[in-house]
Amino acid sequence: MTDQRPNPWWQELGPVWNPSTAHKPGVRVIDIHSHVEVPAAAEIAKPLFKPEYDPRMLVQPEESTRYNRELRATQTDKFVSVDTRMIDMDAQGVDMQVLAIAPPQYYYWMDAETGPRVAAMCNDRIAEMAAERSDRFVGVANLPMDHPEAAAAELERAHRELGMNGFEINADVNGGDLDDRRFDPVWAKACELDMLAILHPHGWTEPRRMDDYYLINLVCMPLASTVAVARMILGGVFHRFPELKMLVVHGGGYLPFYFGRTDHGYRIRPETQRHIPELPSHYLHKLYFDTTVFRPEEVEYLVGEFGPEHVLLGTDYPFDMGPTDPLGFLAQAKLTEPERNLIVGGNAERLLKI
Repeated sequence: MTDQRPNPWWQELGPVWNPSTAHKPGVRVIDIHSHVEVPAAAEIAKPLFKPEYDPRMLVQPEESTRYNRELRATQTDKFVSVDTRMIDMDAQGVDMQVLAIAPPQYYYWMDAETGPRVAAMCNDRIAEMAAERSDRFVGVANLPMDHPEAAAAELERAHRELGMNGFEINADVNGGDLDDRRFDPVWAKACELDMLAILHPHGWTEPRRMDDYYLINLVCMPLASTVAVARMILGGVFHRFPELKMLVVHGGGYLPFYFGRTDHGYRIRPETQRHIPELPSHYLHKLYFDTTVFRPEEVEYLVGEFGPEHVLLGTDYPFDMGPTDPLGFLAQAKLTEPERNLIVGGNAERLLKI
C-alpha cells in the first residue's frame, strides 16, 4: 500500500511559498505576524542556557525534536535575510512584513544585566533589517519582561530611537502570569507611547499529557494565549489600562470562540468579579486578532463578532504552522471589499502607524 501520510521525512521538509492563488488587492498587504532571529544574541544565550529554563521542551518527543532540527537547518536564510524573505513575500502577495523576534529568543530567563542588553541587541538588529528595505519591513521590539522596569525603559528606547510602534511578548514570563501587577510599568509605558502589544505564545509551561502528536504546539500554543488573555481580563489589566492595545495571534486562541462560558462564570461566581466591573467579553472585544486560524469560517466569525477593524492578516512566517498563501486563504472567506481591505493592511497601518 502506498504511504498516504502528509509530508513524510524523506520528502521536502516544511512549507513552500508558491505564487498566491488569489488576485492581489489594490491596497498594501501587511503581514502582522512574522519572525526573525538574531544569531549574535543566540551566541550569548547558548552557554548560559539550561534545559530547566524552557520547560516547554522537556516533554517534546524525539520525533518532533528531530523534525524541527532538520527543518530549521533548511530555513536559516529565511530568519535572517531580508532578500530571502522578499522572494517569499512576493510569491505570497505580501507587500510588507512586521518583523518580530522568534519566540525562542525571548530570553526571559536571563539575569537583570544580560537580559536587557540582549533584548536591546535584538531590537537593534530588527531595526537594521527593517531599515534595509523600509518599504517592505517594519520592526517591533523584544523586551526583557522578567525585569519590568528595564522592559519599560527598553520599550521607550525602541520607540524613541528605533521608531518602533509595537512590541511582542510571550503569554507567560518564566511561567509567571501577565496579570501580575509587577508588569504594570510595561502596560503603563505602552499606553503612554501608544504602542501595540503583540501576544505570541512560546508553548506551554505545564506540559504533562502533551508529550505526543506535537500537542505541545497544536493544542498548547492557542491554549497558552487563552489562559494569558483570560487572566489579564479577570485580573483587571485591561480595566486598569483601558488604552492598552493588544493583538493576540493565532486568532486569539480559544477564548474568542467560547467566551460565553467566561461571561456566565462572571455572572454567578464572586471569584471572577474582584477586579473588573464589566463582563469579561467587554474587554475581550477591545482586543485584536490575526487570521492564522486555517478555516475561512473562523475569519468570518471573528469579523462578525469583533468587527473587521479588529482582524489582521498574519502568516507566522517562516514557521511551518502558518499559511503559505494568506491571500488565497482569505479569498475563501465571505467578506466585503472594505472588510478585506482593513484586514489585509488597513488595520496594521493604523495600529503600527505605518
